[in-house]
Parts: sequence; structure tokens; C-alpha cells
Amino acid sequence: MYSRFFSYALGLFMLYACDLGAQDIVVRDSVGNQVALLRKLAQSGNFEQAQLEAVTLREYMESQSVPLNPGILTLLSDIFRANLDDRSIAQLLSDAEVDARNMQDYSEKIALLEAMVRECRKWLLPERAFNVQTLVMAARDSQYMLSLRALEADMQLRADSAAMQRGVEVAQDKQFLKIERNAGLALGGGVFLSFIVLLVSLIRNNARWQKMLSKRELEWEIEKGNLRKEYEETAAVQVIAATRAVTSAEAQRPVLSFPQGPEPDQIALLIEPNRQVVLYLKSLLSDRFRIETARTAIEGLQMASDMLPDLVVCDALLNGQSGIEIARQIKLAERTNHIPVVLLTNKFGNEGKLDALRAGADVWFTRPVIDDEFDASVQRLMDERRLRHEDFVRFIHLYFTDNRIPAPEPFLQYTVEFIEKNLGNPDFMASEIAKNLQLSNTHFTKKLMVLTGKEPVQLIRELRLEKARVLLEKRAGTPNVISELVGFSNPGAFSLAFKDYFGENTLLLYSFPGVRPGQ
Repeated sequence: MYSRFFSYALGLFMLYACDLGAQDIVVRDSVGNQVALLRKLAQSGNFEQAQLEAVTLREYMESQSVPLNPGILTLLSDIFRANLDDRSIAQLLSDAEVDARNMQDYSEKIALLEAMVRECRKWLLPERAFNVQTLVMAARDSQYMLSLRALEADMQLRADSAAMQRGVEVAQDKQFLKIERNAGLALGGGVFLSFIVLLVSLIRNNARWQKMLSKRELEWEIEKGNLRKEYEETAAVQVIAATRAVTSAEAQRPVLSFPQGPEPDQIALLIEPNRQVVLYLKSLLSDRFRIETARTAIEGLQMASDMLPDLVVCDALLNGQSGIEIARQIKLAERTNHIPVVLLTNKFGNEGKLDALRAGADVWFTRPVIDDEFDASVQRLMDERRLRHEDFVRFIHLYFTDNRIPAPEPFLQYTVEFIEKNLGNPDFMASEIAKNLQLSNTHFTKKLMVLTGKEPVQLIRELRLEKARVLLEKRAGTPNVISELVGFSNPGAFSLAFKDYFGENTLLLYSFPGVRPGQ
């Protein structure tokens, strides 16, 4: 009777176990199908439907007590980020942390925590990323300690087994064999010596493992210190960037952003080794400048000389080198001294101002940079450039008169004087100026455009016409003769150019000397 009852109970248990196994298979298949559907929706760009399916998947997994894994976490995070769903990602990260804490398999726990760190960084959550990174380190250390304990237990078990086996053999020898005293002493000495050797070996192994464990703990502490230092240095920058990301549609959706409008003509060179700071500065300048970056001092100087950017932003420290010296070299070089330089320093007040003076920088900021102040300063530099252009126009108008004023720059003074010497040559080209300045045509044109807003051909033409106006007012000759004196081979072309530039006919101006157009 009892045997029949036991058989019946065993059958019920096996049937229940089979049902549980089948149910687990069904749950895994269902989750896999939903994940595959989400991937297809995400790849097709249908993120609104993917959001609904993601919510359904999370409800099903919670109802079936299915923990998250790195793949599902990354997929759901991408969908929530595409839909700008901050609340869902916060809940998802909290659920993932709970699942990770409940996992017994350290390999699965570490994989899930590392996926959380990556997603926290994508969502610009530095504090949470640091906390999760701490959990990853703790899990790795726990896993390492378990392996050490298992190894130590295995060694102890082997030692005990060897000692026990040796004891059994000795006991058997004593039971069945009679040995002399000297032989027994020798045998006992051998056993004792073996025990001592084994004990010394065990002590050595324990000391070696303790040393390795201490080294690992020290490495962990150093790594924690480095992470803490890195997050302290970039915390303010990341917080400001995160705030800007909430209010800016382009920063919120980096994956789905599309370029709008033409690419800016102006170039800004960022000489900065910190990637987080570069990304933040790009968010401030990309609407007005095409951004180029350099991580080292040598690379920054080379790019500044080759590209002649419209703005240079340089960090005071570049991987152990002085960024102040780099900015100073840019300002001292004839090729690049016209470029506005913004210096980023970690000093405040007079110390920061002293750094800027040493570098010859136009503007300096103490990190972390405040976006409104930075935007205003950059805009002020661009406005100052426009004012310099207006001053140069006034300089040209007065250059051939008795009220001549000094040129704003030695470079411009030399350029204008060289053109003046060759005004009568109709074949005079701007390439001759570049050659005498030891610049390429491209770099000469770029620098002249930055300082004056005019291309070389335009500047030569305007100087010819300004000289012609002064000669006509002084009645130095007929319009035809003056056109030849200023380098126009065709009097008709000269007349049309003069009227287009001054809005006045050459003959009318020649008839009334001393009267400027518009008076």
C-alpha cells in the first residue's frame, strides 16, 4: 500500500516538474518573439509602436518574473531615448539594478551592470553611472574572492586527503607488519617531514594568494580614486550638457538628428584633450561654426597653420603640456596672429587673467564654462571683426587723401602699399602679394578675408577706383588717361566700374572737381 502511494506521489512530482519546464520554454519563446518584434520596429524607425510593445514586454516579464539581460536593456533604452522618455528609462534602470542584485550568477550580474553603466553614460547620468560602476567592481571582487576560496578549499581538501591516505597506509603497515625501531623512527621522520613540507607549501600558497588579493584590493582602490577624480572634474560640464540636452531637440535625439540648412562657412578649432568638454563646446558652437578638433599641442599648431580657422578655443593644459604656450605661438606667428583665441583655464580671478595675458588670448574662461557667457563672448569677437571691416573701409576711403589714417594691421599696410606700387600694371595679380609674403594664395585670401571682409581681386579693384577718384577730383587728367594710370586697359570698363562703385559718372566728377559723390 505504501509503495503504491509513493509511486503515485513520485508520478505527480515528475508531471509537475515537466509542466514547469514546458512553461519556462513557453515564457522564453514568448519573450524572444517580443524582443525580435521590437528590433524590427526599431530598425524600421517606428519608435512609437516600439514604445507600446516595450511597455507590454516589461509587463509580461514582470508578471513571469523574468529578469532583464544586457541585450533587452540596451534595446529598450534605445527605444526610450528615441521617444525622449526619461521616466521609463529611470524605471528601467531601477528594475535592472534590482534584477542584478538578485542574480546569483556573478557573470550574468556583471554583464547586466556593465550594460547599465553604458546606458547611464548615454543618458548623461554620471552619478548613477558611478554608483553602478561601483557595483560592478564589487561583483568582480566577490567573484574573484569566491574563486580564491574555492581554490583554497580544494587545496585543503587535497592536503587532508593526502594526510588521511598516508595515515591509513601507516596504520595498515603497523597492523600487518612488524618493523624494527630504527625503521619505525625513519618512517615516522619521513611522515613528519612530509607534513612539514606540505605545511610550508600551504603557508607559501596562502601568503601568495593573500599578496595577490591585497594587490587586487589596492588596484581597486586606485581605480575608484581615478573614477571619482574624473567624475569630479567633469561633473559640472556633464550637468550643464545634460540640462542643455533636455531643452535642445538636437541634443536629445542624436541618433535621429538630420542636418538642417547649409554647413557654416566659419571654422572653429578646439584644442582640447577632454572628450566631454569637446562635445559640450561643439553643442555651443556648431550652429555658427564648422568644428575641427585637436587633442595634442603639435596637432593643434599644425591645424591652426594649415586651416587658418576663424576661432581657436585652447585648453591651458594639454596632456601635461602647457596650452598657454600653444596659444602664445598662434598669436606670435605672422601666419595666424589674426585668429581670435579663447583660453580655457582652471584658475580664477587675477590668476586666470594672468594666464590669458601670457597666452595673448582675446578671451579667457574658467572651467566649467557657462554657456550664456561663452556665447556672448564669441558673438562679441565676431562683432569686433565686423567693426574692423568697417574701419578698413574707412582706411581705404582716406588712403589716397591728405587725411590718411594708419592701417589697422602691419599685414594690411604692407598689402595696400604693394598694391599701390602696382596700380598702373593692368596684369597685376594678387598671387604676387602672396608670394612676397611667403604665403600660399589660399592662405593669403583667407587671412585677407578675415581682416577686411574682401577678396584680393575686390581690394585691388577698389584701390584702383579710390585712386582714380582722387585723380579726377584733382583734375590730373582726362578719364581715359586716368583709367590707364590706375590699371584699366579699357576706358569703357573703367567708366562702368566707377559708376557701379561710386554711383557717379566719371565725366560728371571730372567736370566738378573737389565734389565727392553723394555730396
